[in-house]
Amino acid sequence: MLSRENLLEKMDTERIGRNVLYLYETDSTNEYAKKAALDSPDGTLVVADSQVKGKGRLGKSWSSPHGKAIFMSIILKEHIIPENASMITIVAAIAVLKAIEGITKDAAVKWPNDIVINGKKICGILTEMKSSGMNSQYVVVGIGINVNNTEFPKDIADVAASLYTETGICYDRTEIICQVMKEFEKYYNIFLRDNDLSGIVEDYNRNLINLNNQVDIISEDNVYRAESKGIDERGRLIVKRCDTGVIEKIVSGEVSVRGVYGYV
Repeated sequence: MLSRENLLEKMDTERIGRNVLYLYETDSTNEYAKKAALDSPDGTLVVADSQVKGKGRLGKSWSSPHGKAIFMSIILKEHIIPENASMITIVAAIAVLKAIEGITKDAAVKWPNDIVINGKKICGILTEMKSSGMNSQYVVVGIGINVNNTEFPKDIADVAASLYTETGICYDRTEIICQVMKEFEKYYNIFLRDNDLSGIVEDYNRNLINLNNQVDIISEDNVYRAESKGIDERGRLIVKRCDTGVIEKIVSGEVSVRGVYGYV
């Protein structure tokens, strides 16, 4: 059963997730975390059994049934340069991937922050920041993971999956959350040490589903095909354009990347 007590009992971290705010239901764990951030210690974890207004990257919604999925946000209060905040999304992505490696070896990362199994999305991540001058007041990292879900809205049914639909096994959400926190703390400490993703790039690229494959780069006014070469130390996707051979670095949030034959 998902509860504050069970989470604290199983949490094996030094600071990430050592303070837990548990909610049976909320509009969005990110929205709740932003309201609670200034009065909460660094590493506070907000967890809800259900979200009624969950949101994802580019304003997309995230399906939120009771008792099935993981909805959580981490409050970070280290002084982060605003231009570096987006890199924490990459930190969260590799943390989730490593946390579920014991469940399935088929999971991979779709740049920048989707975790996929068998070509379908099981996890989305949304990082938001409030800044003050040259540094952040706080960063909130929202993570949604489909764990024991069996059904999905029609508009995403062709690209969404859960750990259950892909493995046929029901999982303890508490154990997964605690493992994600442990992995996040490890990779976040590396990020803080280096002030970039240089210590994480190798792990991330090794698990990048489109590495060395052709992808479509989609912006508001242009679409072109390129070969994915992995991320750099700032989390930008390095691509080689198929039409010109020019190497470009793509910034998350400015474009979408899709596989040539579908979502991945």
